[in-house]
Amino acid sequence: MTDMVFADELPEPGEESRTRVLDPWVVMIVDDDPAVHQVTQLVMADFEFAGRRLQFLNAYSGSEARDVLRDRHDIALILLDVVMESEHAGLDVARFIREELRNTQVRIVLRTGQPGQAPEEHVIKTYDINDYKEKTELTKRKLITVFYSALRSYRDIVILSQSRAALRRSIDAITQIHDSSNLRHFASALLEQVGHMLGYQAQGLCASRMYAASHAEGRLQVLAATSEYQGLLAGNRLTDLPPDVRDALDQALVTRESRFEDGRFIGYYQTHSGNESLLYMVLSDPIDDEGREMLDIFCANVAIAYEGLLARDRAR
Repeated sequence: MTDMVFADELPEPGEESRTRVLDPWVVMIVDDDPAVHQVTQLVMADFEFAGRRLQFLNAYSGSEARDVLRDRHDIALILLDVVMESEHAGLDVARFIREELRNTQVRIVLRTGQPGQAPEEHVIKTYDINDYKEKTELTKRKLITVFYSALRSYRDIVILSQSRAALRRSIDAITQIHDSSNLRHFASALLEQVGHMLGYQAQGLCASRMYAASHAEGRLQVLAATSEYQGLLAGNRLTDLPPDVRDALDQALVTRESRFEDGRFIGYYQTHSGNESLLYMVLSDPIDDEGREMLDIFCANVAIAYEGLLARDRAR
């Protein structure tokens, strides 16, 4: 087995660190040489992309890889050796992933120490893989480049898939907006969708403070929440929020301003009738102007819809 050679090169500057700890990218190494696993993990120990570190899974044969892949659906990248228990074991695994598991999201990078046995042109043409590298050409810098490219591609594919799923939920919910409970369901699905379509790993909530005579004046009502805050929708109360979240919302009510700080976006909005809405989002990347505009429109429209439901209820 040919050893991999890692040149003594400095890595490219990583993306700026985030204050929120995100789930790691799951990377699977499939190779029958234990040294390959050790060296790869050592070289990539400090790697970070989009605020997320790496978690490695190890398989030492094609059959072992298939066993892991049947149970794991969160693998972003597979570094796959070609020659293991057979001369084409890695190619068999690649075909298994795409054709039997029908997993089109995971990025597959073939690595070989014997390129003559699996010619690059033939492999790329025949198998649905994403890159093909000889082990001797993988310097530290090139390996880092492979990780950035593969993980960025995987992230974008997952975002697209999640956006489509969220859009379907949103469409299903449109015909169900007959009361405030259904509005919360619809708005929460939309909030998840907005986060995914912006390309962020976003978690948060939207709340409003109404001043209608028939409403509990000054009490914040949760109108939408992503999965991490779903429990707040049932009781409509914010008393169970972590202190830093509650403090951020309270400060927004005092300053009446939106702001982005420490990986969090806190939005403040006021409707024409004087009611106030707040948006709290934790993001893996700084939000751009287009993202802020989309969140502004979302929060304003949810508040207006809620006002309309309250007005309809009062008129009955």
